[in-house]
Amino acid sequence: MNFIKKLATKSMLIEWLLVITIIFALDTIFILRYGFTISFRHWIIAFFNVAVVLSAISFIASYKKRFIMYTVFILVMFTFFITDSVLYFFKDDVTSIAMLLESARNTMEIGLKYNPLYAYTLPQWILISVFVFGMAYVLNRIVKMRYAKHERHFTKHAIYFALSVLGLWLTPKIIDHADQILFDTPSDKALFVQKFGSITYHAKDIITYTSNAIKPLIYKDEYVVDINEEAGDEFAPTSDLFGMFEGKNVIMIMCETCEEYAFSPEYTPNYYRLRNQSMYFTNFFSAAKSNYTYDAEFKSLTSLMYFQGDNYMYTHADNAYPTALPEMLRREGYNTHSFHNFYSDFFNRDEMHMSIGFEHYLGFEGLGIEEDESWPLDSIMFETYKDKIAPVQDNPFFSFVLTVTPHGPHDEYRESLKAYYDILEQDPRYQDESLEYKTITAAQMNFDEGLGIMLDDLESKGLMDDTIIVMFSDHKNYSSQEITIEKTENSDIPFEIEKVPFLMYLPGFEAVETQMLASHYDITPTLLDLLGISSYKDFYYGQSLFIDEREDRPIILSYSNWISSSYRVRFGEVVYGEVDIQTFLDTQQEIYETIQFYEKIFFSDYFRTENPYYLVQMITEEIE
Repeated sequence: MNFIKKLATKSMLIEWLLVITIIFALDTIFILRYGFTISFRHWIIAFFNVAVVLSAISFIASYKKRFIMYTVFILVMFTFFITDSVLYFFKDDVTSIAMLLESARNTMEIGLKYNPLYAYTLPQWILISVFVFGMAYVLNRIVKMRYAKHERHFTKHAIYFALSVLGLWLTPKIIDHADQILFDTPSDKALFVQKFGSITYHAKDIITYTSNAIKPLIYKDEYVVDINEEAGDEFAPTSDLFGMFEGKNVIMIMCETCEEYAFSPEYTPNYYRLRNQSMYFTNFFSAAKSNYTYDAEFKSLTSLMYFQGDNYMYTHADNAYPTALPEMLRREGYNTHSFHNFYSDFFNRDEMHMSIGFEHYLGFEGLGIEEDESWPLDSIMFETYKDKIAPVQDNPFFSFVLTVTPHGPHDEYRESLKAYYDILEQDPRYQDESLEYKTITAAQMNFDEGLGIMLDDLESKGLMDDTIIVMFSDHKNYSSQEITIEKTENSDIPFEIEKVPFLMYLPGFEAVETQMLASHYDITPTLLDLLGISSYKDFYYGQSLFIDEREDRPIILSYSNWISSSYRVRFGEVVYGEVDIQTFLDTQQEIYETIQFYEKIFFSDYFRTENPYYLVQMITEEIE
């Protein structure tokens, strides 16, 4: 004990060892909880990330201030540990600086609806907390042994800091070549954590966030030049149906978390009423990264993609998006409106929806109801906003409806869904089912009630023959993943649980099912084709679902995850189907270049100055 006390008064080594023990223990617990495998070389990278922080703190002579900085560092990493553990359980995702800084309130609103006891049991949480705060108490005692009056040894601390920075700078050289792209572009957050651990991920995330904030200031002009060199003025190919529905109204419904297994002719008759008149796609995969609604929403409305960092609905809400579906339709004389039964500013929709071309966005605030612990009811939104969703007017309209009732979690009884639970309890088939399954089924029953309100309203107004209806889900039911695996047919096939409902009602067309591979990327190009609106090919990743010869473009989920018509790739490995190595490598490179191309559009706000659609509009105005 005297040796430790003597060492503590002359050196910060004991302090550093205690902090390192706490930080690495949290990382190890997280890694073991989810079965990751971190190589020794990658632990070295994590060590130097921590060493840089500790060597910087070592310059502080005051033991009180130094302990405060240690405490802040530990609390930040403990916060990351908690949010990462819970988020990974529910969404296979981890926290980022963008989440915490750009959307802290939204993250908290969602986070409070998830039970952290799923990540660890209550006794485990207690043990973890006791360990962290117990070690922090010991750290405080150790730090007090080294008073500020001791010589600071500035040169020695400068050497420590320089060595830490040098080590951090050199460590990327020990990374396997196969992992280099992942390390340089940490947008595959789940895979990055699996390979490098959460310490290195969060350090890299901070650097990436800072870099992304600086990129537009430094590289904007360069990115514009790159885009102009890569993009042509070729229009997207059109189908035989091009312009067949010119001037028709469009209603697009994105059903939150809706699953095919929770629909049934008996309990969701309106869904089947619509499906039995529609084109139904059995191979429609969600393109939402990490199961985020806003990503499915944005890809459906723009056919663009962004994987650098997190919620671009905040960081790029001020960009110009003339190629977005609502903006394209607005220029064609459509009235464009969006609707949601959650808060208008959630995920910054009140700003982003204006940027992509919606004239008005109506949210939860206009429903005249009070929020409770459950998600608001879709049926109330459809009833309240029905005359705005489907107005009787001379101009065509485009209405985008975003629901929320089926949102997870589903493990708690919702009083607002009592009427639907009661119906299910009368059915022997549901009596032995889990609460989670009953809840998502009840929630989709309420959505179905709202859908019926809308369909009845369209029929009473005589609008069914003049309206295209597109309905799809944003992502799988990740909150009840075990239920999703159990209820999804062929769920053992990789990515099969990523399939979500997608149907398209086209007036005058008979109902048909198709096995065509499709995703959110294809929705905007398809509607533009049907409505007879020409679009520039290179500014949309998706393709019309009606053209005869569609390119075999994979559904890009990230740099290392994609779904092709003949094979599927997860975390850089082919997990289903077959493909020769050269085709795989070529596709991998094409995906990397495609993501980079679209991200340059975001970073440079490309369409602000290089907008061909504005040019056409200006010429038209001059002629008039």
